[in-house]
Amino acid sequence: MNEPTRQTTTMTNLSSHTLQQLEAMLSHPQWHNGGRLPPEAELARHFGVSRPVLRTALIALRDAGRIISKRGSANFVQPHTDAMQFGSGVQSLAINTVFDMKRCMRFRQIVECAAAEDAARIRDANSISKIELAQRKMDELLPGDHVFEADFAFHMAVAEAAQNPYFTFALGTMHNQIKLTVEFTRKLQDLPQDMVVPRVVGEHDRIIAAIREGNPAAAREAMNFHMKQSVIRLLGEDM
Repeated sequence: MNEPTRQTTTMTNLSSHTLQQLEAMLSHPQWHNGGRLPPEAELARHFGVSRPVLRTALIALRDAGRIISKRGSANFVQPHTDAMQFGSGVQSLAINTVFDMKRCMRFRQIVECAAAEDAARIRDANSISKIELAQRKMDELLPGDHVFEADFAFHMAVAEAAQNPYFTFALGTMHNQIKLTVEFTRKLQDLPQDMVVPRVVGEHDRIIAAIREGNPAAAREAMNFHMKQSVIRLLGEDM
């Protein structure tokens, strides 16, 4: 075996071994909800390999959908949620990749836009009060409280205002998937879990205003804009 071939074989073996070590590391519970990997230089020192060897292993992880790259050279572990059973358990859905998140958000967009439109068409005063209350609770979160549950309560209130139990059922069954997606987005952006993003508040306010005015088209558009912005915040691209 000539020297170049021997070097290539050695690098391939090292990368394969490093990949196994990375996979073992990511199987630990601390990575279940995803997160930012240490810098490449730090990982290379930890595994005792060169950065080219490490990068080959990282590429394999990316190709497998286990990690994604964001903001230049930063690498993020894909979160994983336990399968959620529907009905008698004939089919299950789980968030394993960003592609899964995008499909979840696409379905959520369809459901929530229709719910917002119907809520504005019905324009029930009591339901609108509940939406406004949910928004106030989100605005008044205490330090350490998680934004997600308050945000989800707002969206559930909009769904309930449509007075169609299928909307609340569909959105309710997606709770775990949506939570994982939102929390992963916050990790990508380095946002504390108790920080209310002003842009999100503004988007909610436009939805409330359209429902309060009884304008179905504006309510649908406001919710559609909000859903699209959520995907942009996650992936940097539109649905």
